[in-house]
Amino acid sequence: MESTLVDRAPLKDFVIPARHGLAFEVEQGSTIKFIDVEGQQCADIIAFNRDNLKERMSPFRSVSLAGKIYFTTGDQLVSDDLEPLLTITSDAVCTHDILCGSCSPGMNRTRNGGLGAGKRTCHVNFVEQLRRYNVAPEDIPYSLNIFMNYPIGPTGQMEYATCKSQPGDAIEFRAEKDLVVGISNCPQELTPLNGFNPTSSRIQVFGAQ
Repeated sequence: MESTLVDRAPLKDFVIPARHGLAFEVEQGSTIKFIDVEGQQCADIIAFNRDNLKERMSPFRSVSLAGKIYFTTGDQLVSDDLEPLLTITSDAVCTHDILCGSCSPGMNRTRNGGLGAGKRTCHVNFVEQLRRYNVAPEDIPYSLNIFMNYPIGPTGQMEYATCKSQPGDAIEFRAEKDLVVGISNCPQELTPLNGFNPTSSRIQVFGAQ
């Protein structure tokens, strides 16, 4: 589905550097637009009810409610209590991951040994960005991984593949409540996910229509 934001000016406009993250607030009814600037860049997104940070996005509940693991336009990301937090309103790529969550230092060490030591991870990005909202590391939820390409084989095995997104491709989410949103540009450079070359992304926030 094409964007409904043509000719509208954003209220907020951010660039997230390669390998880093961002946390910000949005009002109910706002639209969050994630833009892959250079192509082949995935990102993790999480969300919290701004007025009750214990109410946070749950990919597991979202999958159970939707009855599927492939999310795109019209699908909702809900909380543990099945309260809608985000609705996908436009999606240029239609390939995302909702199963694997965010990479972490422990995951890097386990998968990559010494090569993963000291590398940035999405979980570290979220910890850094959400500290000012007093969100503890253990309260950071699993994420929807935008544009992440994890083909699933006939026996359920998963493999890393390069993102299908092209320069300028975007996905848009409508905020169903006042939210705190975290987005992390995937820093992974040891697998094909980002074409072995993490790059920047752009985030725009548009007011409710």
